[in-house]
Amino acid sequence: MSSILLLLHLLPPTSKGQKKTAKISSAQAAKHLVRYLKEGASVTTFLETTDARQPFLLCIGEQKNKIQRFFIAVDQKPIPCKAQTSVAAFDELFKAHYVFSVSYDEVLCSFYTFVQTTVYNIDAGSAKENPRVKEIRARLLQCDS
Repeated sequence: MSSILLLLHLLPPTSKGQKKTAKISSAQAAKHLVRYLKEGASVTTFLETTDARQPFLLCIGEQKNKIQRFFIAVDQKPIPCKAQTSVAAFDELFKAHYVFSVSYDEVLCSFYTFVQTTVYNIDAGSAKENPRVKEIRARLLQCDS
C-alpha cells in the first residue's frame, strides 16, 4: 500500500474546473482512495456513515500494515476482493471504475490518469493529462531506456 500512497503524494490533488472546491492535501486525498477499519468492526455500519461518492478500497485488519481482508466500497456497498495483497486489491479497485462505469474521484483524477495511461496503457496518447502526469511518466520511461 505504501507504493500506491507514495504515488498519490507524487501526483497531489489539484482543484480544477469552475467549481470552487478547496484544495486538499495528499493525506486528505488518500482518504478518497483507501480507508482502514479494525478487524471485528461492522463494515455495513462504517459504510452507512461514509459520504464517499466514488469507489474506494476498504482495508480491514488489526493494524494498517497487517491487513487481512480488502473490500471495494461502491455506493456504500462492500464488494469483497479476491486479492490477498494491497497492490492486487488496488488493481481490482481500478478495474471496478470500468466495470461499474464510474468516473474517477475528482481529487484523484491525476493519480488515476497516471495509472490508466502508464500502468495499464489505456488511452495513453489520447487521455487528457496534466503536466505533472506527463512529467512523471516521461521520467519513468527515461529510466527504462
